Amino acid sequence: MYAPNASYLRVYEPAGAFADADYWRAYAASGRAPEPHEGPKRRREELYERIGWPWRSVPSFGREAYVIQRGEDAEALVCPWNLRYRIAQAALELRRLTPEPVAEALVPPDFLASAAEVVAHDDLTDRHEAPADAHEQVASWSVPLRWFACVRPGDRQLVIHPRATWLRYRTPMAKARTQLVVARNLIRAEFGEEADFGAAIGETVEWLEGFHHDSVVELDYGGLVTRMDYEELRREDSVDLTWEALDRLGANEPEAAQECYARLVDRWRDRRLGERLN
Repeated sequence: MYAPNASYLRVYEPAGAFADADYWRAYAASGRAPEPHEGPKRRREELYERIGWPWRSVPSFGREAYVIQRGEDAEALVCPWNLRYRIAQAALELRRLTPEPVAEALVPPDFLASAAEVVAHDDLTDRHEAPADAHEQVASWSVPLRWFACVRPGDRQLVIHPRATWLRYRTPMAKARTQLVVARNLIRAEFGEEADFGAAIGETVEWLEGFHHDSVVELDYGGLVTRMDYEELRREDSVDLTWEALDRLGANEPEAAQECYARLVDRWRDRRLGERLN
């Protein structure tokens, strides 16, 4: 099964930050957590195995997560999948955004009723009282430009191998929050409070506020790397270009900043158009 054509923004929290901390400590120590480049494919396989057709109810899944080990004396960092809850959320969102005849054909009423029950009553020990009830955001076909402001070029991790290729950035939560606030403030100062890009960055700032301060933020190009050749991956510098644009704004060079931003938009436009074609 192919890797989904999607990118991911994830938060890994210390195992002790969860209500069920003992479970996640034991899970992390077991060594059975999948690698991020393996997870999306495995999740899709599990979903297809369980959901069947016609869809009648939201299936149950094992409690799985991505894990970052930080050494013997440091607590592991955990990014839970929360598949059951997220599938239920997605079904309800599809129903809200799709014309009724189409929605009924795609998502049967019994499945919608089950999804509503899961969202209303499912006891997820992975969730916090804060509104950040999912540790992973997913974007199809491209990387949302606002995500690039979470990280810096020095956070880059590129692995090119015939069996496993990935491109990702990892940065401490405090650094990600600071960078996003800096980016938002620079954009607001130049273009005002209503600037779309600044507002989008603000939404990401609010999402990150719901997590533990010792967390790690990961921007993962996911399955997009399978649509890029090795030379493209080596040259991929959207994070660099984002911060060049922001630095130009800070230096009171708005025209140069706009030029950098235009190059960034052009780079990702064709990939976004692929979603419409599919």
